[in-house]
Amino acid sequence: MTFSEINQTEEDIKNYSEVNTPKKPQRKSNSPFVINKKEIPYDKNAYIHQNPKNKNRWCLYYYDRFADRRHRFVLTDPVTGAYPEPTLKGEEQAFFFGMRKFMELKEKSDRGESVNSISFKELCDKFLKRESGRVSDIPHRGITKVRYRLIKSQIKWIRDFVNNDKIMIHKMRKNTFASYELWRINQAREYGKDTPQPATINSELSTLGRLFRDVAVVQGYLTEATMPIIPRMKKRDKDQKVKRDDLTEKEWLEIEKVSRLYFIKGQSRILDEKTYKIEKNKSGTYKTRTTVSKISQRGRNNLTHRIMFYNAMRIAMDTGMRIGSLKQLKWKHIAITENSTLPKSEQKMYVSVNVPAENTKTGSSYRLTAPIAAYLNNIRRVVRRDLMKPNDLIFCNQTNGKMWSSRIWEDYLMEVLVEARLANWNPDMKRGQGNKKIIIHSGKNITFYSFRHTYITMRLKNGTPLAVVAANCNTSLKYIQDHYYHYRSDENIEQLMKGREKFIKPARGDLSWIEQVETEDFG
Repeated sequence: MTFSEINQTEEDIKNYSEVNTPKKPQRKSNSPFVINKKEIPYDKNAYIHQNPKNKNRWCLYYYDRFADRRHRFVLTDPVTGAYPEPTLKGEEQAFFFGMRKFMELKEKSDRGESVNSISFKELCDKFLKRESGRVSDIPHRGITKVRYRLIKSQIKWIRDFVNNDKIMIHKMRKNTFASYELWRINQAREYGKDTPQPATINSELSTLGRLFRDVAVVQGYLTEATMPIIPRMKKRDKDQKVKRDDLTEKEWLEIEKVSRLYFIKGQSRILDEKTYKIEKNKSGTYKTRTTVSKISQRGRNNLTHRIMFYNAMRIAMDTGMRIGSLKQLKWKHIAITENSTLPKSEQKMYVSVNVPAENTKTGSSYRLTAPIAAYLNNIRRVVRRDLMKPNDLIFCNQTNGKMWSSRIWEDYLMEVLVEARLANWNPDMKRGQGNKKIIIHSGKNITFYSFRHTYITMRLKNGTPLAVVAANCNTSLKYIQDHYYHYRSDENIEQLMKGREKFIKPARGDLSWIEQVETEDFG
């Protein structure tokens, strides 16, 4: 750049100074909407006026300087809802209502709250819309559809408790939810449901807290100081371990036997309801009846699904795989094992599985090797040929090729438990009660996840190192120690008695009293 270019002439400077600068946009005049204006003392940005465009009704104009927003409110009697008289005679009454409204808005603005409020129903709708946007099938990228349905159910309970969808949230009392726990327990009993567990109520209180903090507070409708108090959740004792129900060896063998001999063939053993004994014919074999027919396509698909479910149980019992991963397992995830340490006769039994991640707290994929080749071959023999492509799900509906619904997994497991005589059908079952369709004799909470628990417990009992089990099941050592390894003294009598037979005399005695107590207690 030359000196002559830097040295501007006076003409250039003059021309530069005359360049038009952009002007601020002018606001439209309020005169068509404002008459009989009466300013509020100590706030030049608020006043009361009549609006000729709205039947000369008295209004309050308020400017929220924190949010930089202007508001107009039609004034009404807070008790009767009546409008002040739209004449100069009603000016005194309108000014009284206006000052009252102004003080309310001023307090909210000073606290950092939004001037506009919303009803409790609108708050719940905003929260559910926010949660629905978080639904994702990708692990650790949001919540599952099942989780979202649970949140909707929890919000329904909370709305039933409030019992007033139209109440404005800033008018809710601080102790509104103080009695929620007691109410929740009583409601469950009225509906004929079991008393909710502390974990259930804790989960609902957690959702309630997020309802106010994530929407009402974040969006400025309330502050944490003005939102209702959320009752404290009950803390579990640190020494208390979460009980995981698994199957005994006898229970598993009975489930496997009846599944293989009757369930997958569409048959069921006939039970004498009076004596509760399985009927046998003269040759000593069980009497059966057909429950699923091969005549229709639906029946054939049902039998195919039963075979698939039976092999799914076997896979879970031999791998400890979570049901969430089983649901997402595809043919491309199966590979020939490269473990050369195995005998050649066993290499054909083992396959490697790239276990897909599930949308849970672990949310990670891993690799395992297990003797499940036969079960996979059994599935391939019965499924449709066009549903065995690498990217197809192994456990897919044979009608539409989609992932099995949770209902299929749950219903088949209940049928198997009843067939194994580990449970009865519940005669008092009501619609929507889920696993209340059956009554499990042992009182256990048996789900498909129980096969994973059983696998881990059996492996530990058979001496498999804890670290190997943890690695093969994609979980931590501490988690297995805290939740899975169940101690059964009746199954470890030999080990418990070792070393005492030489020094302690046998503690023998009459045991008939045990049978007598059992008869008295259970009829």
